[in-house]
Amino acid sequence: MTELCILFADVADSTALFDQYGDDVARTCIASVLNELLQDVHHCSGHLVKTIGDEIMCTFSRADDAITAASLMQNRLLNQQPEQNKPQIQIRIGMHCGEVIVEQNDVFGDAVNVAARMASFAKKNQIITNQSTLKQCRTDQLPMFRSLGAIDVKGKSQAIEMVEILWQQDKSKLTRVTSTLDIKLPFEQGEVRMSINDKQYRLNINTPHLSIGRADDCDIQVKLLRTSRYHGEFDFKGGNFKYTDNSTNGSWVQQKGTTPIRIHRDSFLLQGEGWIAFGQMDFSEQHKLLHYKVNK
Repeated sequence: MTELCILFADVADSTALFDQYGDDVARTCIASVLNELLQDVHHCSGHLVKTIGDEIMCTFSRADDAITAASLMQNRLLNQQPEQNKPQIQIRIGMHCGEVIVEQNDVFGDAVNVAARMASFAKKNQIITNQSTLKQCRTDQLPMFRSLGAIDVKGKSQAIEMVEILWQQDKSKLTRVTSTLDIKLPFEQGEVRMSINDKQYRLNINTPHLSIGRADDCDIQVKLLRTSRYHGEFDFKGGNFKYTDNSTNGSWVQQKGTTPIRIHRDSFLLQGEGWIAFGQMDFSEQHKLLHYKVNK
């Protein structure tokens, strides 16, 4: 296995280009643009793996080089003067760093799939990557970026925090820009500390799921008859802490300073500090309650 940064650069709205300009003109223009983009790839020590229709797939040894190449590509097309009767080509770029299998001048593996997923989320003129890729950059080479929130990616057990690289020379119209000091995004740092029956539990990025109920295989066991065998579950996903009730009798959640509410076959976002009662609303016996406190 080899660790590489995979980059996909895809011509945006190519179907419309073929419809508007015809096959010959569109194909010639797209091929010309892709060849120009390869100049930026090679300038940044990148390698072309293959061309897939109107898309190129490239690899870089370093995340810094891949981000620099992507920014050069976007700026190249931004500064191009449009030619009469020829389409103005715009691209979208996605990238991800991870371990890949290199075989017969091609690369395979989970990192390739994630990079392709990043590209699929990108809109024209965008560069999309994720938090884990940014962490591969040298501190003095960090680009400006903004968080776009967490997404689920097929085959990944945990959500991935997407970020947009702010390559534009004029950033005045962009909003919610993060500082490069915020490389450790809040989504990884949070934790819920829970306790019941003098036992302690933690819900965080390393332990993103905990089950609760009477069954012996539950992560948190509550030996009360009014509690279902598999009463509920706690999940940490996309920076949020969620409790989901799957029981017969329901659960009651009381956040500190508020009135208890009943949750039955539904979910509740945990915030601050509070208690959960299982099976019936009785907050008088503290040892039967689950106490939780969200730390971010």
